[in-house]
Amino acid sequence: MTDQERLAKYLTKPINRRGFLSMMGASAAAAGLAACTTGSGSSASPSSAASAAAPSLAPSDAPSEEPVPSYATEGELFMYNWSDYISPDNIDAFKARYGISTFQYDIYADNDVLLATLQGGGGGYDIAAPTAEYVLGMAEEGFIEKLDMSRIPNVKHINSAFKKVWWDPNDEYQVPKDFGTTGILYRSDMLSKVPASWREFYEMLKTEASQKTVFVTSSADVFTFPLKMLGYSINSEVNEELDEARAILLECAPHILALDSDTYGDKMAAGEASLTLGWTGPLGQELAPLVEEGKAGFVNPSEGTLYWMDAWVLLADAPHPEAGYAWLNFIQEPEVQAEETNYNLYATCNDAAKEFVDPEILSNPAIFPPDALVAQLESARDLAGTPQRSDILEEFKQAVGG
Repeated sequence: MTDQERLAKYLTKPINRRGFLSMMGASAAAAGLAACTTGSGSSASPSSAASAAAPSLAPSDAPSEEPVPSYATEGELFMYNWSDYISPDNIDAFKARYGISTFQYDIYADNDVLLATLQGGGGGYDIAAPTAEYVLGMAEEGFIEKLDMSRIPNVKHINSAFKKVWWDPNDEYQVPKDFGTTGILYRSDMLSKVPASWREFYEMLKTEASQKTVFVTSSADVFTFPLKMLGYSINSEVNEELDEARAILLECAPHILALDSDTYGDKMAAGEASLTLGWTGPLGQELAPLVEEGKAGFVNPSEGTLYWMDAWVLLADAPHPEAGYAWLNFIQEPEVQAEETNYNLYATCNDAAKEFVDPEILSNPAIFPPDALVAQLESARDLAGTPQRSDILEEFKQAVGG
């Protein structure tokens, strides 16, 4: 089975909508607490061939060239996104090309905060980038617009493994942004060894990395660690298995420095943290100098891990829809999309972009997973709001102290 076939298999798993609706009710009360950082014209983003020939998805057949639509933009674009997730060079190029005087970039820490903001009626944003399993629920709740794909001709470059997926079976609500895995970021100069598995991560965070370990905050990522370490599915709904995961998380809580999806790269760069349960992004940003010195890196644990994809969506009642469509098409231009991967070190879903991706990045198995790892990946279902998981996550966060 090829990379494309395996990823297509994970991308066609069915949704569990109960989790989404339950979470939406729980998130509404938190809407007023959603904290954002505003920028104008600057970036703010997350959530990743092991040889000369990079392992990659088999290229899709692209349709013939089509004329690029013209966009009479409104001169402004309001984006709600993960921190440090867009190349500043691409933002500058977009502003210059489309006459954008105000590019407002506000950030959320995880999907729960994004949904709480939308549920509370806040925002007034044009574009967001939720994790893909949330797209169908967001569409059903009326939070995102159905897209006119004729206005986004660059979707022809998206690999077919990322089309007609379970969260958007008719390819009408989202444009794939990038994909990656949840794994272990490490500072090898602060550790006795590099952890190769979730089991080693577990042992090290309780000893030499105690109070020097960070977890990102999102539910699916937090549960990935104990469930995969125990040999269970990351989507487990078995009470006994979740109870075992709870015990592990609560055992780890006193040893965790922080729950942080935004600035964990800074904590590692400053030497406050030696391990993070997180994503590859900081490798090309805050940790780049340490990576060059061979002091930092990323591991996909041997027991397997979470495969995620983020997706661009146009939010309902977007105040600047023309600018929104211009962005959705612009960001999929091959050289523009390649700059995104080169900047944030997340794998592109865009076949044509790979020609312009730094060869060292394209051949890095932590970013573009090889066959052996792809076979162990699982995509998450929207289980964050199910009662047992919600209770465990809240108990864990309280035990950590945040």
